[in-house]
Amino acid sequence: MIGSSNTDAGTSSSQGKNETPSTTQGQSDESQQELKALITEWQGMSFEESSLPSLIEDVGSADIKKQFYGVVGLRKLLCCEKKPPIQRVLDTGIVPTLIQLVQVSSESELQFEAAWCLTNLCSGTSAQAEVVIENGVIQSFINGLGSPSHDVIEQCLWGLGNIAGDSSKFRDMVIESGAIEPMANILESVTKLSMKRNGAWALSNICRGKPAPPFGLVARTVPVFANFLKNDPDEEVLVDSAWGLSYCSATNEGIDAVLSQDVTLRLAELLGHHFTGLILPVLRVVGNIISGNDEQTGKMLKELKLLPNLLALTSNQKKTIRKETFWILSNIAAGPPVQFESIMGNSAFVEKIIYAASNDSHEVRREAAYVLSNSTSSCTPAQIFRLLNNGVFNCLIELLDSTNDQRILLVALEGVGNCLKWGSEFNLNNEDGKNKFVVQMEEVGGLDKLEALQSHANNEVYEMAIKILETYFVIEEDQEQ
Repeated sequence: MIGSSNTDAGTSSSQGKNETPSTTQGQSDESQQELKALITEWQGMSFEESSLPSLIEDVGSADIKKQFYGVVGLRKLLCCEKKPPIQRVLDTGIVPTLIQLVQVSSESELQFEAAWCLTNLCSGTSAQAEVVIENGVIQSFINGLGSPSHDVIEQCLWGLGNIAGDSSKFRDMVIESGAIEPMANILESVTKLSMKRNGAWALSNICRGKPAPPFGLVARTVPVFANFLKNDPDEEVLVDSAWGLSYCSATNEGIDAVLSQDVTLRLAELLGHHFTGLILPVLRVVGNIISGNDEQTGKMLKELKLLPNLLALTSNQKKTIRKETFWILSNIAAGPPVQFESIMGNSAFVEKIIYAASNDSHEVRREAAYVLSNSTSSCTPAQIFRLLNNGVFNCLIELLDSTNDQRILLVALEGVGNCLKWGSEFNLNNEDGKNKFVVQMEEVGGLDKLEALQSHANNEVYEMAIKILETYFVIEEDQEQ
């Protein structure tokens, strides 16, 4: 279960305890003060699992003090770090009572404690969470969002996020219950930091998972994420908002929605953020936009800080960040000539790409190989000729030795084939009238590499090698024929 609220220390909903809880109407000031003192005392106590039966009995009591004691004790047991007694509590049948307390209690502190219990009950296995869900906890949490208590609202946000993060099935149930609108409304005006953190995390859980929810169902989250991304300095809020936008921008419709929020400048800036945990989700959003249509890509590429920050990230110490960066560059390189020029016209980028394709870890080498190959897909004559002079073509030839990675081989073969094709179509010939790319291929041993691939076990590799050989090179017939 993602984001389980199993411990006091790990549950951000435990913050904000300085709020004064509302109390039952008709209680004297003296009674209210006494109850508050008792609650504070109980919240600081430790409870043994052996006390569970009596705690369950107290939860169902009509005596407000006993109810408080039972719910606080139950919550403390469910917050233990090792093996909280989730199943034992479920087996008592107390869930409907806890849900009722969240929905109708006039005691905000009691609502909060009951909601916290339910959140932790949902943090067990999916089967355990389903028991709580079947009793109506989702609607209970949604109703709790209307509470005047920030603590209750925050705990209900956490609970909804916990449920949505368990599985796409539960996520869809949260969406279908209408949780997004009230959650978004709250987060558009929230000032409390812990609530912003919990809310951004919960909303991002509602947008994630496979299969992804239809964008129309989660479109309401985009303005919330975008507002946080542009205006909030907190790293946790920024990270979850960026992940949320990355899930929402997986389609052209989603990309348009994200772009409508005017976030491209902020995205480009955040690629240079010092916190590496933020860079990856921002890269995902940027990559999704770059992968869109030419108009969408162009809006992202117009940001002056984008390419310098991407260049810096090609040397980032984290492999996943380098991999995502080269993925983005591969999509830019595959675009029209003006996009090609922004990458392959920059010698610093070319140097980084060639180095990564030849020397980086396996996953990064693949993405860098795609950059090189994609850069050959659509070029002007001047641009394709530059690939011969700046080492791109030679690097693609060298990658033909990657016999243990058929994906790199296929990508390299495609790039080599494109260069030979453009050399022929653009008449990029030497003084003898011979295709300069063919000449270079022969001079650096590329022809030998191609011939060796005729015996490769992968049929697709074999066929691509044969096609290039038959199209651009004179193949000597077998002497035995």
